[in-house]
Formats: sequence, C-alpha cells, structure tokens
Amino acid sequence: MVGPTASLSNLHRADGSASYKCPATGFAVLGAVNGPVELPARRDALKPEEATVEVFVKPGNAVPGVGEKYVEGILRDVLSTVILRREKGLPRRGVVITLAIVGGEATERGDSYLTLLPALLHAAQLALISAAIPLPMTLATTLLGVTRSGEIIRDPSPAVAKAATSLHAISFSSKGHLLMNESLGRFDFDTWELVRQQAATICRGAATPGSDGDAAMGGTDNAHVDGFVRETVEDHLHRDYNWKLESI
Repeated sequence: MVGPTASLSNLHRADGSASYKCPATGFAVLGAVNGPVELPARRDALKPEEATVEVFVKPGNAVPGVGEKYVEGILRDVLSTVILRREKGLPRRGVVITLAIVGGEATERGDSYLTLLPALLHAAQLALISAAIPLPMTLATTLLGVTRSGEIIRDPSPAVAKAATSLHAISFSSKGHLLMNESLGRFDFDTWELVRQQAATICRGAATPGSDGDAAMGGTDNAHVDGFVRETVEDHLHRDYNWKLESI
C-alpha cells in the first residue's frame, strides 16, 4: 500500500503550515497555523493562564456547515492536549489552526467526518511543528473500518467506509496515551479491542520491553504513523539546515 505524503512550510504568510495526503482515502489537507496571536477581547475567548486554541475547517469549495463545526470541536479537544498552552508567551493569546480540504471525494451533508479525521489531525500537527508551537508530545491517528465479515481494513476508501459495519478513528500520543476514540456503527467490545490493538500497532509500531511505552525505532521507522511524522520533520530540518551541515 502506498504510504501518505507530507511537507512543511508550504505557505509564506502563515507562522506555520503543512500539507498531508493519504493515497488510500484520497484526502488531501492543507493546514496553516498562526500563533501566538491576540484574540478579540471577548470574555468567553480570553483565558488568563493558558492559550486558547481555535480550529477552522474549510471543506473545499463548499460553505462550512454543522458537520464542520462538529469536527472542529473534536479537533480542538485533541490538539489542546498536545499544545503547551501555559508556556511562556501563550497565556491570554490564541493559536489559530485553519485546515482546508483540497483533495479527495467531497463530503456530503450528513456524511461522517471520521474518514477525514486522520488527515486533518496530521496536517494540523505538522503545521504546529512548522510554527514552532511548543508540544510536549506528538500524536498519530489512523482510521479502521470493520466489514460485515469481521475484517479490519486500514484507511478504507470512502466507498468501503460507507459499506463498513463500523468505523473507528483512533489517536495515540507519542507517550502511548489514547487521545481520541471516535467510532460509528454497530460493534461489540471484543471488536473494538481488536481495533484498538491494531490501531496501536499502526500508530506506534511494536513496543520494546523496558522501553517505558516508547515504540521501537529502526530502519523501518516510517512503517508506522509516528515514525512517518518524525521522518517528515527530520527531512524538513535536514533541508533547512543542509547549508550549515555542509559548512561544518
């Protein structure tokens, strides 16, 4: 299966930006981050001890609706856990994340946004890294679909996702914490446990004994999602500082 592709700092007028594309689902997302920025002086927006995270999802050429507002809430909750909102310079200010869906099958009104969550979260995270927003950990997300026969499919296409009996979008932190569990359809606990185990392997790889929850890192680093994120950032840093490395 062809893996995802990503790049950082695509936009020049944002503090940070990134693009992410998953060939399996066909979805491509362009993310931009501005922060820390001054927020409007609204009592419900300003927080005296931490930064406020704002997320906006732009669905291609369509006008944002109820579905986009719902997924914005999910993204805001997840991303707020991986941002050091009380770091110096962030309290009483905002981190604004804008995610534009620039490729893939259009999501119709009433359709589930679960199929888009991995691409949206990965684009947002890479854009945060590009903007140098302090993060205590990273996250990795995957989408799994369960067919009528009980087969678990990774990154199902929109057509396969519609025919699946259940869909599961699951995120793990780089420390092994379960950050997000969004499921749709009919399933039992045993099925969900199998999905969780497979999602953990896809997101973080096989954990080594005595590694304190850290996934094994080696020559197949990009075989799991967390490794792909690290490799993308390392490649970006290598390109940015290649001139300095050559001068040493």
